[in-house]
Amino acid sequence: MVPESPHSASGQALGYFHQCMWALVELGKRSRDEPATQLRLEALDDVQFEEAGLPTELLQTKHHISGSGSITAQSVDLWRTLNVWIDLDNRDNLVLRLVTTQSLADDSKLIHLRTDDRRDTTAATSALLLAANESTNQTSHPWRQKFIAMSDDDRIALVDRIIIEDMTPVATDLDKALRSTFRYAYPVGKEEVFVHLIKGWWAGIAVRLLSRTLHAITGQDLHGQISEISDQLKSDSLPVDPAVMTDPDSSTSDSYRDRLFVQQLVWIALDEQRLWKAIRDYHRSYTQRSFWLRHQLLAETELNSFAFRLHDEWEQVYDSRVAAMNREGRMDRDIVGQEILDHLARDSRTRLRRRFDEPWFNRGMFHALADGELGYRVGWHPDFESKLESILSDVTAN
Repeated sequence: MVPESPHSASGQALGYFHQCMWALVELGKRSRDEPATQLRLEALDDVQFEEAGLPTELLQTKHHISGSGSITAQSVDLWRTLNVWIDLDNRDNLVLRLVTTQSLADDSKLIHLRTDDRRDTTAATSALLLAANESTNQTSHPWRQKFIAMSDDDRIALVDRIIIEDMTPVATDLDKALRSTFRYAYPVGKEEVFVHLIKGWWAGIAVRLLSRTLHAITGQDLHGQISEISDQLKSDSLPVDPAVMTDPDSSTSDSYRDRLFVQQLVWIALDEQRLWKAIRDYHRSYTQRSFWLRHQLLAETELNSFAFRLHDEWEQVYDSRVAAMNREGRMDRDIVGQEILDHLARDSRTRLRRRFDEPWFNRGMFHALADGELGYRVGWHPDFESKLESILSDVTAN
């Protein structure tokens, strides 16, 4: 095993990942009963919930590797959080929640800040004040002094709004928490793919929230996406993996340049921009069908049947256009090839599933057939068969 660099930021990165995904868990718990609730990231705190544009709850997450100990009244994590909360305006209705993967010891007075019947703000405040005076930790010193300097009433008012939720799942166990939160939404046996899809969608939402291109997201927004994913998992449709819709980088595009489907496009003098888009369609289509097969959402026999119907559709268009070319005595064979390609890209009616209608998938699948996949061969140039025979004979000769 390669030792980890002392400069590694993996723990910090895992903490950010945990924060973003825990926000999804939290919004998921609220989305059905509180659809108007709004969530923001990194506003007044790590996670912020609002109603009618006003904050109602601040949530701070603390992620630790499993086995890293308990949270105590002297923990630096706790005082770092209190430092933030002390500076807030005193809003009686603003809940302050610390979500930590660490545990509270049974003999700790901080257990009185859980939401059970042992809640006792006075006892918890006394324990925090004692720790503030007795601790010798230099990092937390200025934060503890701020707490000590508060009036008795302000300290009680602050601590009364605090909830500690301990022993929450670590980042590697978040999928289990998501499955539990959204158990009502996915069909039996589809929990793994559902979690993958909702996480992929949420990753894009989190980026927009953090970059401030999206102010907030509501429980209703989340519930709408849950309904859409659930609908895509029905037998007459198929889900689109969010990762598929990102454009391939130049290195991925370049790796396809020697493929037969690209050579077929070169034969019809396709310009560079359209050539790149064709490669993108092929890449998306290949990645998407691999996803379906991996998650057992699609059978090989169904894919083969779809390929047969695509080939039949191509054959009708190809034969018709080539016959018209011969009748008219046209010599611009590359342009005829472009017309065949354009017609199928624009007007293909073959569907893999009745309610799955993504034009890019059909376009990509035509390129897959042009590459000789799935047992069928299509082409665009009127002389594509003889051109392919020439390439294959050259390969055999070498």
